[in-house]
Amino acid sequence: MNPRSKLIKAPGGGERFFTIFVFLLASGAFTNLMGGEEGAAASGFVSIIMQTIWSVIYLVTLVLLRRGCKGFLGVVRRDKLLFLLVALTMVSVFWSDDPALTFRRSVALIGTTLFGVYFARRFSLSDQLRLLSRVFVVAAVLSLVFVAILPQYGLADPAFGYAWQGIYGHKNNLGAAMALGVVVFVFRAVSDRQRSLRWWAAVGLALLLLLMARSSTGLVACLFTLSVFILSPALRWTLKRAILFFLGVGTLAVGAGLWAISHIALVLSMISRDPSFTGRTTIWIISIAMITRHPWIGYGYSEAWPGYGSDIVARLTSLPGMSHAHNAILNLWLDLGLLGVVIFILQYLKSLWRAVVVIRHTRTVEWMWPLVFLLFLAAYGLVESVVLQKNGLSWILFTAVVIQVSCRAGARLSMVPLSTGNRVAA
Repeated sequence: MNPRSKLIKAPGGGERFFTIFVFLLASGAFTNLMGGEEGAAASGFVSIIMQTIWSVIYLVTLVLLRRGCKGFLGVVRRDKLLFLLVALTMVSVFWSDDPALTFRRSVALIGTTLFGVYFARRFSLSDQLRLLSRVFVVAAVLSLVFVAILPQYGLADPAFGYAWQGIYGHKNNLGAAMALGVVVFVFRAVSDRQRSLRWWAAVGLALLLLLMARSSTGLVACLFTLSVFILSPALRWTLKRAILFFLGVGTLAVGAGLWAISHIALVLSMISRDPSFTGRTTIWIISIAMITRHPWIGYGYSEAWPGYGSDIVARLTSLPGMSHAHNAILNLWLDLGLLGVVIFILQYLKSLWRAVVVIRHTRTVEWMWPLVFLLFLAAYGLVESVVLQKNGLSWILFTAVVIQVSCRAGARLSMVPLSTGNRVAA
C-alpha cells in the first residue's frame, strides 16, 4: 500500500453534496426555471450566471483533484486517447470560424473531463452508484413535485401534449435522466438486498416519469440497457459457453432487426415515432452534407451548429432544437472531423473490451456498470449528441468509466484510486 494513501481522507459529506449538486446541473436540471433550453441560451444574464457557477465548479474540482487524487499524470498516460480527444478540441481553435467560442467551450469541456477524473479517482465504483442513485432520487422526487405543484414549469408546451418535463427544460431531458435512473436503481436493488424494496419503488417512480415524459428514445435506451444487464452475467461463463450463448443472442438480435426494418412503419408507430424521427432525418442529411465540406478536421469544437459562416445551418435555424446534430458520431464529425471520430471510436472500443474483461474477472454486480453504461451511451447516441458534451452528465460518466476500467483491467497499484473504498474494491 502506498504510504501516502493514509494521508488522504475518505470523501466527506461536503464532497458528496458537491458531487450530487454537479450531477444535477450536468443532467440539465432547473433549466425550466431559466426559461427552458432556448430561454437559457437566449438570456445573457442567465448565461453569465451559469458560466460563473460552472467556473466555480471547475476551480473546486481542481482543488479536490490536487488534495485527494494523486497520480493524475499516470491517468493521462494510461488513457492517452481520451485526453488526446479533449486536447484536440482546444487545438481546433486554429481552424474554427469563431475561435473565441471554440476556446470557451473547450475550456468548459476540459473542466467537465476533470470532474469525471475526480469522480473516478475519488470514489469507489459502489460509492459512485450510491451517489448516482441519490442524484436520480432527488431528480425524480423534485420532478414529481414540479408537475403537481408548479405545472407551469413541470409540464411541457401544448405542442408536446403537456408531457411531463419535471425539473428539466425539455421532456427529453427528463426522459434521459429517468432512463439512466431506472438502470442505476436496478443496480442498487440487486446489490443492496436489505433495501431492495425501496430501490424497486424508485424504479417504479422513474419508469412513471419516463412514460409521462413520452420520451421514446429514453424508453428504448432503458429497455435495451436493462436487457444488457440481464445478459451480462453470461460473460462470466466459460469462454466456449459464453461464445455460443452470445452467438445465439446475436442471431436472434439480427433476425429481430431485419424484421423491424421490414416493418419499420409498425415499429415506429409502437414507440410513437414518425418516419422522420421528429425531424431528425432532415438534420442528419444536412449534417452529412456539411461533413463533406470539412471531412477531415471538422469545423472546430462546438462551432458548426451556431451557423458562423455556414449557409447550410442558416437554412435550418427556424427549426426548434437546432443546437446539435442529434447523433453522437455526426456531431463529433462536424466538430473534429474524421480524426476526432477515429480517436473516439478507438477509445470507446478499448474501454468496451476492458469492461468485458473486468466482468469476467470479478464477481460483484457493480462491475457490470461500465459495460452497461457504455452500451447505454451507444444507444442514446443514435439520436442525441452525447459525446464531448461540455457540462454534460454523459461525458462525465464516460470519462469516469474509461478511467475506472483502465484502473481495474491494468491491475497496477499506482493506478488504483486512493480512497479507502476504492482500495478495497480494486
